[in-house]
Amino acid sequence: MARTKRLWVPLLVALLVAVLLGPGVVAGAEPRATVTRSIMIPGAAFTPIDDQQDYSVGVSGVMGGAMGTTTLFAPLWFPVTVVNIKKITLYAYDGSATGDLWLWLNRAYPPGVTSMEPLGQVGTAGSIGTQVVSTTVISPRQTNTANYALMLHVEIRPSTRLNGVKITYSY
Repeated sequence: MARTKRLWVPLLVALLVAVLLGPGVVAGAEPRATVTRSIMIPGAAFTPIDDQQDYSVGVSGVMGGAMGTTTLFAPLWFPVTVVNIKKITLYAYDGSATGDLWLWLNRAYPPGVTSMEPLGQVGTAGSIGTQVVSTTVISPRQTNTANYALMLHVEIRPSTRLNGVKITYSY
């Protein structure tokens, strides 16, 4: 009997401590795991900056017109408020070594402020043919979407086509 009592007393004390302090303290609270996701923005999701832009939308993306540079924008929405942008990947076609396609990830300041802050850019500089170009040079990486709007800004030229953009992010 004395042996059983010696086993039950420490076990009862440990159980009482666990109940009083809570399971997180006894078991050790674990930090939340970082989740990495991607979103794909098709070329057709981009809209022109004004009605004077020369472009066409086809099955494979947005193509630059013959009149020069076309400027398009696309807003970004995320399922969480605070995101860390890890990578920007551009899917494009460039038919000319001199007619490059450039894409910027911008952060718009709160309402009433008219400027945007570029966070990163990627382009098809000097390349010809189908392009998959990416960058991880993004600064600042973290954005609180409750305070800032994130958007993509692209400039396409004649003989270029924007197929889509993939944004890899974590939270």
